[in-house]
Amino acid sequence: MIFELAVFHRDSVAIAQACKVSRIELCDNYAVGGVTPSIDNFISARKIFEGPIMVMIRPRAGDFFCDDELINQMVDEIKAFDSMGADGFVFGCLNADKSVNASQLEKLVKAANRKSTTFHRAIDEVLDYEAGIQTLINCGVTNVLTTAGTASALQGKMIIESMINRFGGQLNFIAGGGVRSANVSDLLLHSHITQIHSAVIMNSPDFIADKNEVLAIIEKIKN
Repeated sequence: MIFELAVFHRDSVAIAQACKVSRIELCDNYAVGGVTPSIDNFISARKIFEGPIMVMIRPRAGDFFCDDELINQMVDEIKAFDSMGADGFVFGCLNADKSVNASQLEKLVKAANRKSTTFHRAIDEVLDYEAGIQTLINCGVTNVLTTAGTASALQGKMIIESMINRFGGQLNFIAGGGVRSANVSDLLLHSHITQIHSAVIMNSPDFIADKNEVLAIIEKIKN
C-alpha cells in the first residue's frame, strides 16, 4: 500500500520522513488547492525526505483551463524540476467543455521525460469521467488522483473500484480527498485501491500535517 502525503510546509516533509511515508507530493499554498513549489522548497525537501518526491506543476490557482503560454510555462517547470532530481510530476489540463485536453496533456507527459506522472483532481471536474480516464491512458499518464467526481474518496469508492476493475492494468488509481484514519479502513475494505493520498491537515494554521494522524493512517493501512 502506498501512502502519498501532500506537503505544503517544510515541517510536513520532516513528518513524512519520520513516519516513513511512501511518497510525498510537494506543493505550495494549501488554501488554493496547491500550486507549483519554489525550487528552493524542492531542494530543501530533497535534503530531508529520502523517498520519491512528486512535484505539483500548477503555476496559478483557479480553473484548469490552460492557454499555450501557460502550458509552455508548465513544460519549463517540469524540465527545471526534472533537472533537480524530481521523481515525478502532478498536473492537469481541461478544455472549456470540461473534457481532458489531450494535446496539452501529451506535451506535459513528454516533458516529464518518462518519469512518473499524476493527473490531479481536475479529473473530478470532467463531465464524462470514463472518457476522461481513457484520455489519460491514451496520453501515457501513470497515475490519476481522484474521488471519482464525488465529494470524497470514501463517497466515490465504488466508482473508483469499477474504474480499477476496468482500467487498472493501464493506469494507477490514487484515492484522495478527505482520507483520514477514521475512514481509510472502510475505503480499503470496499475496493482494490493500492494507493491513497492525503495532506492530513487537521487544525494547523500553517497547514502542517498532523503527525499523530499520519501515524494512525499508516497503522490502519498495515492491517
